[in-house]
Amino acid sequence: MKKSLACSLALAALGLAAPMKAETLYVPVVEPVNAKGAPLATQLWISNFSTVERPYATVFAQTDREGSATKSIGATIPGDRAVYLDKVAAEGETGLLAVDAGQDLAVNAWVKTTRGQQVFYAGLPVISSATRIEGGAVTYLNGVGRDGSRDVTQLALINLGAVATQCQVDAVAADGSIARNLGSLEVPARSLSRFEDALGLRGAPAATAQVSCDQPFYALAAMVDSKTSEVSFINPSTVIEKAAARKPPAASVVVFNQSGIFHSATKDNPKGILHIPVTKQFNAGRLSAEFDVIAGPWNPRLPRGAHNMIFFHRGRFRSNTLANVNAFGPGNDVVKSAQNIDLPPHYSTSTKVSILLQEGQTYHVAFIYDALNKAVSFVLSQNGQVLKTGRYDATAHNRLLVIPGTGLVAEFGNYNNQGLPEVASLGWKFANLHVEILPSV
Repeated sequence: MKKSLACSLALAALGLAAPMKAETLYVPVVEPVNAKGAPLATQLWISNFSTVERPYATVFAQTDREGSATKSIGATIPGDRAVYLDKVAAEGETGLLAVDAGQDLAVNAWVKTTRGQQVFYAGLPVISSATRIEGGAVTYLNGVGRDGSRDVTQLALINLGAVATQCQVDAVAADGSIARNLGSLEVPARSLSRFEDALGLRGAPAATAQVSCDQPFYALAAMVDSKTSEVSFINPSTVIEKAAARKPPAASVVVFNQSGIFHSATKDNPKGILHIPVTKQFNAGRLSAEFDVIAGPWNPRLPRGAHNMIFFHRGRFRSNTLANVNAFGPGNDVVKSAQNIDLPPHYSTSTKVSILLQEGQTYHVAFIYDALNKAVSFVLSQNGQVLKTGRYDATAHNRLLVIPGTGLVAEFGNYNNQGLPEVASLGWKFANLHVEILPSV
């Protein structure tokens, strides 16, 4: 494992109100291949959001080698800094990376592919106690197989239990009936098993794979687009559904995807933080971001308070907020989206739409930061139908949005006991983040 750099987070102005809970997290190292068959390294970013030094440790267990720690590292990260690990395993090695992340540390993982001027980042799941699947439960991988130019390259089963597990994998129809048995498989304790032929799904029409194991587990599929070389991941779902249609990205663009549910807000883990990487600092003319949110209950501390749907920024709050979208509960009944890029203190622009989100329902949030035309567009939709829209001023200097070399940060939910009117969104879930950054010409 190579530690290539450490960089400043510049997050002191965030005013973090509570530490992140310490626990062991797991990252599947599946080493997917691009369209040319070359393996892609798993990259890791560990951020320290406290002001003091924090320790971390990683242990890598190679595929199908129960209990074998082929690589381990222990180190510390200074306060308000991050460490970037550009390769967590040797080329072609696959397995399960355990990350002992102490309090205040956030872990992100991804693989990167390129084609010409296009750069694609596919976020890998960082599996926690909140996102693992319990033994005996059933989960679904929707859209595996061949879908247009995309084809599944592998399936991975991750056993998070202390003993070996038996997993059953089947291809199922839309009504849940079993179309084809793909196998009963044993996976060693706390390890990952990867299947290069995707258990016979590779090259077959798009389908849903149903997976169940008798120990706590996770399942993952890797896809590759033969036209763009973009690698993407299919994460578990609780229901069978048709895979969403994919829009081709613009030319000369940075694309980041974190598919599936990536944050479920709980008392121990109220805030989710994703790092959106870039290769270097550059000027952007346009940035778009979209994601799904499953509304949970309104916080009893202040039901009408501000529930953070996304706080999207360049590394610190003042003059660097691309989007701060909040849903306000009963009594306020609005969703507000704001930005303050390159503005002086206490200044911002915003839009506010009248709507009260309903618990248990899924909403799609999208915004476009158009620096060239000095406008931000905001769209709230549900089931493909637009519910509300808004438009307000973009304020990037010289119509250029500076993207720092350290990338962008997206936060979902608030910490417990933040200063009112901000409240934690316990029980809310966030999924399917898609970001596109178009450089200025």
